[in-house]
Amino acid sequence: MGAGYGFLRDAQNNAKQNRENLKARTEKRKNQTFKATRPPKFKEASKEELDAYRENLLKQKKKEKTARTLLLLALVIIFSSLFYFLLLT
Repeated sequence: MGAGYGFLRDAQNNAKQNRENLKARTEKRKNQTFKATRPPKFKEASKEELDAYRENLLKQKKKEKTARTLLLLALVIIFSSLFYFLLLT
């Protein structure tokens, strides 16, 4: 089974279109100019805000760790009971 003429012609057309698209893309980038008029301003956080944010993150992390531990424990119990009832009885 060989590739027909239509298959080869389609591959050539796709390669040509890809080159044209790439050329148009680079020309478009050359025409664009990015000039920042002034540097961006960021909100400054106070010490109290940073501490509150840190405490909140630590609480979330503790909750997630507890939930993962309980899920793992439940899975271990389920699989061990399945193993016991299916294989040992």
